[in-house]
Parts: sequence; C-alpha cells; structure tokens
Amino acid sequence: MTRNLYHLALAALFTGTVWSLRQQARQKRQTALRSNAKPDPEQTWEHEGGALPHTGSHMGPNPTLP
Repeated sequence: MTRNLYHLALAALFTGTVWSLRQQARQKRQTALRSNAKPDPEQTWEHEGGALPHTGSHMGPNPTLP
C-alpha cells in the first residue's frame, strides 16, 4: 500500500513538473512572437546642439525663459 502511494505521489510530481515547464515554454514563445515591434530610437545628442530635445539647448532639466 505504501509503495503504491509513493508511486502515485511520484507520478503526480512528475506530471506537475512537465505541465509547469510546458506552460513556461508556451508563455516565452508567445511573448517572443508578440515582441516584434521596433525598439525605441536611441537618444542622440547630435542634432540638438548638445542637449536633449525635451529640455532645450544647455538649459538643464527645468528650462526657464528669460
């Protein structure tokens, strides 16, 4: 009786592990298929006179108008 219970518990553990691994693989596959969008463009300093576009040229994070 104890041996049958041991085999049942081992089979349940094995089945649960396989099911969990398949679920994880399916989620990874779905996220990989959905993430085909282009990444955000990299921020460069070239065409802004040395500053970021949101703050203006050399004015710091909170620009003030004279």
